[in-house]
Amino acid sequence: MLLAGFISTIGDRLHQMAMAALILGMTDSMASAGLVFVVSTIPYALFSLPAGALVDRWDRRLTMVCADLVRGILVVLIPLAALVHLPLVYVLLFLLTCATLAFTPARQAMVPDLVAPEELSGANSLFQAVNYAVDLLAFPVAGVLVAGLIAMLGTVRGTQVAFACDALSYLASALLLVRLPVVQRAAAQAREPLRRLPRQVAEGLRFLRSNAQVRTNTVLLTVGPLLLGSLHTLWIGFAWRVSETGAFGYGVVEMSNALGTLAGLLLLPRISRLVNPGRVIVIGLAIMGAAIAVAGQTDSLAVVAVLAAVCGLGNMTFLVPSITLVQRQTPAALRGRVFAVRLMFTYSAFSLSNAVAGGLSDVVGVSPLLVVLGSGMLLLAACATLVPSAREAA
Repeated sequence: MLLAGFISTIGDRLHQMAMAALILGMTDSMASAGLVFVVSTIPYALFSLPAGALVDRWDRRLTMVCADLVRGILVVLIPLAALVHLPLVYVLLFLLTCATLAFTPARQAMVPDLVAPEELSGANSLFQAVNYAVDLLAFPVAGVLVAGLIAMLGTVRGTQVAFACDALSYLASALLLVRLPVVQRAAAQAREPLRRLPRQVAEGLRFLRSNAQVRTNTVLLTVGPLLLGSLHTLWIGFAWRVSETGAFGYGVVEMSNALGTLAGLLLLPRISRLVNPGRVIVIGLAIMGAAIAVAGQTDSLAVVAVLAAVCGLGNMTFLVPSITLVQRQTPAALRGRVFAVRLMFTYSAFSLSNAVAGGLSDVVGVSPLLVVLGSGMLLLAACATLVPSAREAA
């Protein structure tokens, strides 16, 4: 599973860079770039509840394999759709996210089936480390590669090559995931009649409502993305509009974020020995907020790269303990539903954040938005310290 994630993440970063170049190259609009992230999050709001229940019924291994194959086909079609009619790109992104909506909760729910309970936190850290270790090389290389391909072949043909590479990464990931063991519990649940699906959805919602620590963490995992969910869009704006460094600058900022993420993962075990998971999560929120608020006050790529690294460090001290908290406290039969509900809230917040920030950055500028959003995250951290189910979560 780790190797599959490593390979597909390489392709995803190339995809992310190519998508930014394709949309901005064809529209020169930050609002259009922000719409990419909006469309990519809408399926989470629409389909997370039934998707989570289905993931708990299906063989999670097979779910991940099929999702990878579908995503590989869709990414190949993106630059071709841009030639026909640009809005078709957004349709394909919507479908791509639908496939990811099945993949992500299946993977998060399957991790506890593959490792011992005492190794769960380390396994989650390792998954994040693999993703962001790839970013250290993938983002700058992708930035240079996409810029070179576009210079040689033009915007559409250059990005066609990049998206084709991403499709191959999905295929390689599927071939690796098919080797994972089948969990018999999932296979047994698949035999239950579909008419029980609404009842199974309700079971997941009841658990989320009844468990105070999981419920509070879900609120934090919603409000946080509402504030900083547009960060990738704003990094694009910073690179093209503030520092005027384009794809290279965007790649540097994202690479720096990945470097900070790895640093956070290395420091996380030491921090966790000193304070409980709830306080670690609050510290992560505060670190992210401070870094982004300061980033809005400079146009220096070097300074923002350092602050992006600090933000990445804070993100891991928030995200990994949050995932582990839910995995430990949620019964195995409900994990897919609970993670899917959390994804619904989180990505709905992402969608709203990008819908607002993309347009506002065209009007008021990227830097003022960074200051306001970072300050909001600091306020969220301060409020979380006052809530026992957040502060004392374990």
